[in-house]
Order: sequence, then structure tokens, then C-alpha cells
Amino acid sequence: MKQLIILLNISLLLTACGGSKKEEQKTEIQTAENIVTLTDAQLKNADVQTGKLEKQSISSILKVNGKIDVPPQNMVSISVALGGYLKSTKLLPGMYVKKGESIAIIEDQQYIQLQQDYLTAKAKLVFAKQEFERQKELNQSKASSDKVYKQSLADYT
Repeated sequence: MKQLIILLNISLLLTACGGSKKEEQKTEIQTAENIVTLTDAQLKNADVQTGKLEKQSISSILKVNGKIDVPPQNMVSISVALGGYLKSTKLLPGMYVKKGESIAIIEDQQYIQLQQDYLTAKAKLVFAKQEFERQKELNQSKASSDKVYKQSLADYT
């Protein structure tokens, strides 16, 4: 990898030397920070070989360190309304998520209690509706008092 960088810098240096003096001054000003110059002794010690530029695949794996930053419009934070523990998730940071896809399984006793309360309330609603309709029929025929009818209406609503 170092040899490739040195080779590219030397080729840039050689191509920059072919122009007039005005062009040389301009290129020196623009790329003065990026040019590496080697003496003849350094060239001999480094055993630098020049050749034509070619597109080649690198057979070895490059290991690099760094940090990937995501733009704010592509970043989402997920929070849970109730408490709980994350049981499992198949997602990793940066993976795409589609609408309706399950992203995590959360476990907590509060969810079970919430389900039980819902089912209890649903059953009570059915009973309150039947009781209200029965009291309505009884109230129309004046078989029961208005107080019992209004109480069953309040329970149903």
C-alpha cells in the first residue's frame, strides 16, 4: 500500500515537471502539502519501481479504523412506552427496516398485566351492553325504575 502511494506521488511529481515555470509555481502552491520528494539515496533504499498506472484488485484485506456518521434524516431512535427488557432483536446499526417489520421482542410483567386488564374490560363491556339492553326493555314497559336504567347506561358507556 505504501509503495502504491509513493508511486502515485512520484508520477504526479514527474508529470508536474513537464510544464512551463508559471505552471510549476501554480501546481506547487496548490499541492505543496501533498507532495513527497525523495532523494536518489532514498529511491535506492526504498527500491521504488515505476510503471504504467493500471486498475488492479487488491488481494489482501484492508483493516481501517474510523467512524461512520449517519445524516439526521436517516437516523431513528426507538423508545418503549412501558418498561421492559429487550429479549431479542435481529437488527444491527445501519440495517434497513421496512414498515410493519418486527424490530425487537420486549419482555416485562407490565405487558401481561395490560393484556389481562384489556381482556377483563372487554368481557365487562359485553356484559354491560346486555344489561343495558335488558334494563332498557324493562324501563320501556315500566317494570323497573329509572334509577336502575340510568345506572346500567352509565356502566355501559
